[in-house]
Amino acid sequence: MFGRGFATALLLILVALACLAGVRRVERDRRLMSKLRGARAFDLHSAVPLSGLSPDDRDSTAGLAQAGVVAIEQNRCYIVQSQLTMFRRKRTRVVLATGFVALMIAVLVIVLILRR
Repeated sequence: MFGRGFATALLLILVALACLAGVRRVERDRRLMSKLRGARAFDLHSAVPLSGLSPDDRDSTAGLAQAGVVAIEQNRCYIVQSQLTMFRRKRTRVVLATGFVALMIAVLVIVLILRR
């Protein structure tokens, strides 16, 4: 029914969509961290209210809270500075590893196409 070309195109589209989803998540986190830094939200007294954040920012806040980079207390969020260095290293490794895997899958698909 469907040929090899269709499967190849589908695989490449899935790789591209996965990369876009990862980049979108990283960009949302970066934007939220920038917003918190701009507000100098480094402790509970200067924390940003969750009600003032967009739904995307609240989603990022929940994810970053699980990572330990952002603390949520009394419906307010702030940056936990002691975790920033480790978080940046982890995030960089995840982004690089994801990009490398996507590149390897794309190369594999190209090799399979050229071998035929």
